[in-house]
Amino acid sequence: MPTNLFLIYKLRLQLLLFIFCFSIALSSQEKLQEDTLVVSDHLKTFVRTSKKTKKIKKLIRNALFKEKDTMKSLALAKLFLERGIKERDDTIQYFSAYQIGFITYNTSNHLEVINHLQQALTAAYNLKDTTRIIHSNLLIGSSYYLLGAYYASTRHYLEAKNLSKQIKNNPLQLVSLTNLANNRLKLNRIVDALLSFNETIELLESSTDKESVAYKKTLLSAMLGKGKCLAELGNEVEALEVLNRLVKRAEEEGDNVMKGYAYINIGDLFYKKKEYHKALGFLHEAKEILLNNTEAQKTNLYLANYYVAKCYAKQQQYGKALSLLKTNFSLIENKTDIDKIEEMYELAIAIARDIGDQTKQIYYYDQLQDIVKLKAEKQLAARDLLFENDLKDVEEENEILKKAKETSVLRRNIILVVSLVIILVLLGVFFKYRKQTKHNEQQFLTLINELENKKTIKKQKVVSLNQQEIKDEKAEKILRELQELEKTNFYLSKDCNLYATAKLLHTNTTYLSKALNKLSRQSFNQYLNELRINYALLHLKEDPLFRSYTIRAVASEVGYKSHTTFIKVFKEKTGVTPSYYIKKLG
Repeated sequence: MPTNLFLIYKLRLQLLLFIFCFSIALSSQEKLQEDTLVVSDHLKTFVRTSKKTKKIKKLIRNALFKEKDTMKSLALAKLFLERGIKERDDTIQYFSAYQIGFITYNTSNHLEVINHLQQALTAAYNLKDTTRIIHSNLLIGSSYYLLGAYYASTRHYLEAKNLSKQIKNNPLQLVSLTNLANNRLKLNRIVDALLSFNETIELLESSTDKESVAYKKTLLSAMLGKGKCLAELGNEVEALEVLNRLVKRAEEEGDNVMKGYAYINIGDLFYKKKEYHKALGFLHEAKEILLNNTEAQKTNLYLANYYVAKCYAKQQQYGKALSLLKTNFSLIENKTDIDKIEEMYELAIAIARDIGDQTKQIYYYDQLQDIVKLKAEKQLAARDLLFENDLKDVEEENEILKKAKETSVLRRNIILVVSLVIILVLLGVFFKYRKQTKHNEQQFLTLINELENKKTIKKQKVVSLNQQEIKDEKAEKILRELQELEKTNFYLSKDCNLYATAKLLHTNTTYLSKALNKLSRQSFNQYLNELRINYALLHLKEDPLFRSYTIRAVASEVGYKSHTTFIKVFKEKTGVTPSYYIKKLG
């Protein structure tokens, strides 16, 4: 779950940032069914008719926070929303829709959350209330995140980040940054995630309120995220330094939960170094801390069990490993938003294969397929909802156009005459257009075939080291490290350039340029453009949600600061425009 929960103690009640507040005693697993709830006729009448709207809002809040009656609060909020729609009152609509979204969020019904928060967001835009717009975007982004629709959540987190920066609201900016960073991690955008975590830390260091709970929690969270990113980038020494500082700071603050999280990641670092005994020491310590602390999130215990099982598997203690994984599976059941759930099943399958138990191997494989199917269904539902919302916007625009046309009959007649002239002109270029269309279609089919054969993406156009006569050992080493670095998608960062890449490889720009020119006959910019366009081609093909983005948004996601540059490079590399490619993909 995104780390926006760490900032809740900072934000005041009047900011209405309910989603980031402390863990209240909500019955998050119960189904909120209105038919089981009784609201008195007196209360219904009061909510529907009273002019004391502030008192109504207080009544809805008190039902949730003081009475701990989520169903009552939800029912009252829905009545209030009906009134807001009827009276066309955006203030009422925002409050009630946001309240419904907040309550529903805690039941994990994220599709309903998004529906209601879209209502709240529309009302906030109508009110021109930037703070409310930010709150709505953050909660919508969190719901898309938990549905696995990471591109959609990125869009909302970015909007929240940019707006909070404009109004200089540091608490909201910190929430946006940390959520955005975690989202980048999910998309394997490690370099961008690291930049966001560093930006968060810099913003915190400039804070004048360093004694607040919000400051301390957010700093620890950002340090944890930075450690993860450095580990993913292969900077194990620096990652270990950051995580050790995190442990020390967590001890000073008395935050055992964060200390446990740090130990899990330190254990994973030692696992990657094949020091399994050391890894197990830290992981067992993490489990003990988290088990004895009621505030600990269960998902991190599952994660600790998974890493311990990995160590046991490497030590060929298969029984212990499978026992831990079984414990996880029985507790997780069909929850698809648990971190590394698919990797857990893959490990169980591998262990079953190693011990020669085909029955278990088939069983865990079937369970994995169920998880993958459930995830896909959630993502498709999120995509459909996104398309529905976009469709509503299009319908509204069409309605405006329709009204405009109805009031301009004369203009329409003129357009008809002009259209006849245009048709005559178009006849002269018809055959040329037809030829170009066939060419574009051929180019499109070629691109798809290349993607299917994994020639373009999976095998980057960097010439194999074995096929070149290279005497410069340093150049060989740089190219191997560069190929490894590609796995982190570093090239998707807008700040990626020759200097920054050389720094990541711990070399200089001269050697990096020399290595690229010698092996692939490419400049760094040519190499960078090739990686970015290949990434765009593959993800546009495989992710329907990504295809719903504007060209400007797609360009931004693959690292281009200018969408016109992206279009130009895309056309040069593929022979077709991004718009044509997306259209043909359907």
